[in-house]
Amino acid sequence: MSKRFIVSEQEKNKIRKLYLMEEPKEDRKFCHSGNVKTLEEIMGDEEDDDYIDGIRMRKNGVRGLVDKLELLKSVRLLKNVSDGGVHLANQIMDNLKSYKPYNYFDETKKECNRAMDKIIELYKENEHGEELVKDIEKVYALQSLNPRAKEFLKQSLNIIKGE
Repeated sequence: MSKRFIVSEQEKNKIRKLYLMEEPKEDRKFCHSGNVKTLEEIMGDEEDDDYIDGIRMRKNGVRGLVDKLELLKSVRLLKNVSDGGVHLANQIMDNLKSYKPYNYFDETKKECNRAMDKIIELYKENEHGEELVKDIEKVYALQSLNPRAKEFLKQSLNIIKGE
């Protein structure tokens, strides 16, 4: 007589993991006109605009991120910024959020990458930026920032890390 065994789906998956050693599938990015940002869009405007009386900064892209983080570093010295950096931190978060779903096509390597990776790379190359995550963490640690601004910066870090 033969015996019959019933193997559940969960047990089948355990056996597959033990013996088949499946490698995780590579997360390939596909670039098409609807999901690609150009290098100019990622870098942002070169011309600065008035933010508050006597304070000028660039609005978007990597250049805007650099300016906003620099302003946040010195927010306690700026009498015109009365909200404790909430508006600037919110703009940083919105700027990063606007690039999250996009890719960037690297012409030299002929490959498609996340736009966020290109932002991090270009931020490092900027004369005022060290590393985007480290700079945001430094600003986050400042005592002079409003708690709401810190919350926006924490969300910015999550966006960069892909969470």
